[in-house]
Amino acid sequence: MRFLRRVLLLWALGGAAWGLWAQPAEPARRPHPLEKLRRMAPEERERVLRNMPPERRQMMEERLERWERMAPRRKQHLDGRLSNFQQMKPEQQQALRRLARRFQETMPEGKRMEGRRALTMLQRLDPEGRKRVLGSARMRERFSDEERELLREMAENMPD
Repeated sequence: MRFLRRVLLLWALGGAAWGLWAQPAEPARRPHPLEKLRRMAPEERERVLRNMPPERRQMMEERLERWERMAPRRKQHLDGRLSNFQQMKPEQQQALRRLARRFQETMPEGKRMEGRRALTMLQRLDPEGRKRVLGSARMRERFSDEERELLREMAENMPD
């Protein structure tokens, strides 16, 4: 559950949230701190933020701000993806966590945004379409064999 929240935040908030994928999984059903803050009353949120270390507070405030600027439709989409993830078997969730950590650890920082865009596109394709795109000259120029294989695995295993 926490992993998908991270994934959803990643897609929604951009590269800054990508590092959340690589964090160790916590027990299921424990809400991500950002989600907890989103659901708090403004006064309670401010109190919690005030007690955070300055760097963490700034990071959380920036992420909350990005969430607030997000279109309602996008928020709804991300909540749907979270729901899909929560319905997956624990083994499937863990497999996705491992893939996400692998992406974070092996994809060069300068390629991560491009990799996320490619992943989004690949998820929309059927297996044959994925194979065709991943084997294209353009993808071979941009990603190594290992990176393309990782993108394929992620596209096949991530929830819709």
